[in-house]
Amino acid sequence: MTENLNADVRQFTAELVAAAMAGACDDVADALIILGRAPSSRVPAVLVGELVGRCAAAVRARHPGDADAIFTVAVEDDREQPVEVECLPPALLAALRALLADLGGDEESREIQVELATRGDVEEVVGVATHLLVWLVELSATTTGTLPPLSCFPR
Repeated sequence: MTENLNADVRQFTAELVAAAMAGACDDVADALIILGRAPSSRVPAVLVGELVGRCAAAVRARHPGDADAIFTVAVEDDREQPVEVECLPPALLAALRALLADLGGDEESREIQVELATRGDVEEVVGVATHLLVWLVELSATTTGTLPPLSCFPR
């Protein structure tokens, strides 16, 4: 049963990512509404875990073969002003920590942070998924050069 759920959520995530990359905002919004109505808390956790993995893969694509790399993150708001990471809402901070744990190869910490990122209410979970989608689009915009700052729109 869990394997079927995971496969279904992975397919849903792939379609959601494709819509985000294509700029199909209505399709993304519809998918996020579906996510918000998920009957199980496992669905958002699997989806967020998949998005974290895709963000990490986008970073690794820029730095192949650099297994010992240490990553830091710059976060900006909608006015391109720096955001203090410590001031992020807990769910977004957990999503960011999950990404860094994935990049650092710490699977246990990654899973803990994904769980923390998805334990909030529907609005928080959809906010985490939205941010991860934005980060994935930003990280995938180019495959060379310096990594862009990640956008964050805390309420």
